[in-house]
Amino acid sequence: MQEVHLPPEQLEVHDPNTLANARAVLDVCRSPQQMQEAVLAAVQRNEAWRGRQCLNLLAPEAPTSPTVRALLSAEVGIRAAEGHIGPVNRWFAGTRYIDEIEALCVELLKKVFRARYADHRLVASMIGNMAVYTALTEPGDVIMSLTQPFGGHSSNRHDGPAGVRGLKIVDIPFDPVEFEVDLDLFCKMAPLVRPRLVALGASMTLFPFPLQAMQEIVAQWGGRLFFDGAHQLGLVAGG
Repeated sequence: MQEVHLPPEQLEVHDPNTLANARAVLDVCRSPQQMQEAVLAAVQRNEAWRGRQCLNLLAPEAPTSPTVRALLSAEVGIRAAEGHIGPVNRWFAGTRYIDEIEALCVELLKKVFRARYADHRLVASMIGNMAVYTALTEPGDVIMSLTQPFGGHSSNRHDGPAGVRGLKIVDIPFDPVEFEVDLDLFCKMAPLVRPRLVALGASMTLFPFPLQAMQEIVAQWGGRLFFDGAHQLGLVAGG
């Protein structure tokens, strides 16, 4: 087998100028404490700019309450609790109160989203969608998903988990002006390709998707509809 050695610049995916500036900052530090101070200063500059000077309209960056911010640094956040709720389901000891906390979270999620089942574990974006594709598809299956220029997420496309899973991807017909699924065209296209799964995950939405109507169509051949509502969950919970 012949080895191929690539130049270092071909292995780096990050901006080289930004990395060079960071190295220069660290190189002039005389101690680990000064390196720590350099990192903390950068964090504080971001907080001043993004936190107090900008009007943030990014859907996944909704402002959090002081209670939520305090919980993010709570003691429980450094504890290992692999497995599921209950003493016989854990791989670690000392999870008595973690079980209580997680059980409260699960039951709260069920109430808020009016659901029969909920899982509280934070698995989002690429990894969350990879879990869905692993559970609901097999390599070679056909899926339909939204294209990226109109708000579709890369995890549902060829360069994300859907592509890694070896799925054949067909575009969901979508109106790029009104930002709505073209339901009439979907009714015609879906039976032709018979997708195993229809993935509706979008970062930019103006109107609710016709989830029930789409599900009724794909159910005719046993297909399923997967709605990634991460950016709309607050609105869903609020009714």
